[in-house]
Amino acid sequence: MLYIPICQNRDFCNSMKSIKRFIFEFIFITSGCFLLAVSINVFLLPNNISAGGISSVGVILFHLFKIRISITNLIFNAVLFFFGYKNLGRYAVVKTALGTVLLSLFLELSSGFPVYKENQIIAAISGGILMGVGVGLVVKVDASTGGSDFAGLILKKFFGHIPLARLIMIIDCAVVILSGVVFKSFTITFYSVMTLFVSSLITDKLITAGDEAKMIMIISQKKDEIAEQILVKYERGITGIHSVGMYSNSETVMLMCIVAPKELPKYLNMIKEIDKKAFIIIGNVNEVIGEGFKQIS
Repeated sequence: MLYIPICQNRDFCNSMKSIKRFIFEFIFITSGCFLLAVSINVFLLPNNISAGGISSVGVILFHLFKIRISITNLIFNAVLFFFGYKNLGRYAVVKTALGTVLLSLFLELSSGFPVYKENQIIAAISGGILMGVGVGLVVKVDASTGGSDFAGLILKKFFGHIPLARLIMIIDCAVVILSGVVFKSFTITFYSVMTLFVSSLITDKLITAGDEAKMIMIISQKKDEIAEQILVKYERGITGIHSVGMYSNSETVMLMCIVAPKELPKYLNMIKEIDKKAFIIIGNVNEVIGEGFKQIS
């Protein structure tokens, strides 16, 4: 058999992997920033809708002083970046700086796009969806566009007992409330909260997309036969967990296996064929990292 070495120079291979990773992440960051800019300029800004963060502060300042939102975004994020960059890793600093600059660039380039002002509910939902996808693509590669993320990192120094996620949510909610006060409209506040909710939901779903799995926990008198089927027939890893039935005080081994959602029916059918009296617990798993699932690069 002819053997062809895949790569003889380890340093060269690592460099190629780094380049491919950078290109992949650059595409995600660029696409995310573009969608985020379109969301703001086409749907949110024309309808005075805010969804938290520096971009929403830009919406308010544009309404009050007609300052271009691209300029506001760049200046505010530059200040926050200066105070918050020490909390990031070296590579994260580069990606966050890139995201901040690209967002400001796309905010300027998309400022001439046709705007939507026919229906504020549609604008709020559409803007929230685009914003959620945009932020999700950026966060997916461990990057950021700055804004409330950096503000949260700065406040974390003074309020260390409060989780960072909660601080960011507080900042976003404060901006949304401020927009309602400035625009003197409860309707605007309501639509802004709707946009923030939709955006957060979409971002969360996008970040975890493709990582969901099902956890099967099995208690059976025929555990060895079931385990063999999973290991040999389906070539899936399985773990035995020592357990004690508190009512009967009997010891046994409970089987635990993580499978893809689409594989669940065949596992259940196999278990029932072997032992119809098997006790099965099925749970949702948000993310799995390891062999057979997602790997950390």
